[in-house]
Parts: sequence; C-alpha cells; structure tokens
Amino acid sequence: ILNEEKKLPRCLASLKGFANEVVVVDMMSTDSSCEIAREYGAKVYKHKKLNHVEPARNFAISKAKNDWILIIDADEELSENLKTFLKQEIKKPQADFYRIPRKNIIFDKWMKHSGWWLDFNIRFFKKGSVSWNEVIHSVPMTTGKGMDLLASEEFAIKHRHYSSIEEYIT
Repeated sequence: ILNEEKKLPRCLASLKGFANEVVVVDMMSTDSSCEIAREYGAKVYKHKKLNHVEPARNFAISKAKNDWILIIDADEELSENLKTFLKQEIKKPQADFYRIPRKNIIFDKWMKHSGWWLDFNIRFFKKGSVSWNEVIHSVPMTTGKGMDLLASEEFAIKHRHYSSIEEYIT
C-alpha cells in the first residue's frame, strides 16, 4: 500500500471471516494507512517505495505463514459468495492457483465492456505456486495446475478503480 487510508478500511473489512492472517506491505505511506491496517489486525511490513507492486507482492508472500495466499489491493474487496467458494475450495482443491474475475468500477459504474470485463487475475494460490517478476503489470509466473473461476459477478473481486476525473488523470 501507499497512502490508502481512504480505501483500506473497505478492503480489510471484506476479509473478515475469511483470512486467518492479513499481511500488509507498506511502501512508506505518509498517511494513517499502517495504523488502520493494524486496527484490523494486520501484520504490517515496510518495503521500499517503488512505482510498481510486483516486488512488494513477492515480499508479502514471503511473510505469509499459511499455505494458501490471496493477493488483494487496497482498492479491491471480496464478496461473500467469493469468500464462501474459496473457503470450500481449499478443503479439496482442484488447482494450485486460481484466476478470479475482477469487476472494475470506474466513476461508480461497472465497466462491462471495452476490455474491462472479463478481467481475470491470478489472486488465490497455494504458497510456492505463484510469483511475480520485477516488470510492472506482469503476469505472474506459475507452477502447477490453474483454474478459472466462474465468469460471474457474484464470484468477482470488486475493484473500485477511479472515483473521480482528477484521480483518473493523476
């Protein structure tokens, strides 16, 4: 995270009842992001500030203690249906990593066209089966069997992209 105090509470609240452990990697925020993360029970680790998240994701994975990892950004949240599905799935997994659809919300509208849907991302995986290289917006490197979740809004990660023109331009 980097200065995500406005978005972080919704993200962390969506993990309630799902995650046994929450690891937050902070890239030197100057706002109250770290305090908010700790209030939600997250373990917070510092990482040097970069212009891309891929190295920080690998760092977060290295800090996680559990066998299954979910990567979620501060501007994203899990639905109850997705949490229920993933909790059931790890009891008898069909794959080592899962591509989850992402519902992109821009200016408070779901972008269903122009390549914004279906937006599959590898976000749930068995530790050791997924890692990112150092290239910005890179597709993660994987080992083992992958599986796409149902291409349905009810199983999608909600991604609240841009809420204003100013944020979009920035």
